[in-house]
Amino acid sequence: MNNLKQILAIAMLVSVAFVTAQQTAYVAAESGLSLRDQPDISAKLLSKLSYGEAIGVIEKTDKDLVVVEAGEKISGQWVKVETRNHIGYVFNGYLSATKISKTIRIGLEKLNIEIKNLATSDNKRIHKLKQQDSLRINVDKGATPEQKQVVLVENDYKHVSIFQRYENSISFMSADKKCDTNEWKHFDSEWKPIKQLRSNTFETLTYTEDDWKKFIKTSIEDLKTEVIDKCGDKWLAYVENIKNVKNYPVAVSTNRIFLKFIITDFEDNITEKIIEFDIPKGY
Repeated sequence: MNNLKQILAIAMLVSVAFVTAQQTAYVAAESGLSLRDQPDISAKLLSKLSYGEAIGVIEKTDKDLVVVEAGEKISGQWVKVETRNHIGYVFNGYLSATKISKTIRIGLEKLNIEIKNLATSDNKRIHKLKQQDSLRINVDKGATPEQKQVVLVENDYKHVSIFQRYENSISFMSADKKCDTNEWKHFDSEWKPIKQLRSNTFETLTYTEDDWKKFIKTSIEDLKTEVIDKCGDKWLAYVENIKNVKNYPVAVSTNRIFLKFIITDFEDNITEKIIEFDIPKGY
């Protein structure tokens, strides 16, 4: 009896260690990920895991796999995983270590747009853009619509082009809170085409330091004049040594990011739709 108790105790410890050793991963394959009963692409299909689904990774295998998608090689291994209903194997080239936000879906007349992995403050995931020309989406704090995949689904138009631009503002700070300016002037960047990854998949742009330099069209002298007009000559000391608009107490912030869809139907009629992403303060 004592031996049986010892065996059961060891089994329980092994089981606990097995569970706690699991790592949570998230399905990053947009079309879903196949779960198989063996680490082989020809093995029995147990289930199709959905995009963003959380699974437990039990262990790695020594079986490597390379998948070619849209001309690009994705390398990884088969790993043993546990889902709510099954234990099986998946290719970890389509797994993410970080949680994936649900897809935002935007419905037009003859086109559905999906924006992947973007957190919003209101958690609204479905929007309609049939009757109106523009749509506003409130981005969650710490999130950004930059470098996100935009997928055209059920597209029944001749051609769709997508462009992106930024609205930024300059602000300056002083010892007197009354003299602070949170949004001194707004500046819009030029519309730029976003990157096309596949026939129906695009990727939004990311703003770089070089873009900042091209973006700001005002001069520091204008800012100094504004400080004097708003706060008086004594505040000029805070900005008189500024060399560029990135020096403290000057800051540049992004207020909004826009996507413009230029849609051409099969009768060559052109329609423009704009999605406006509101960026929370502190971005």
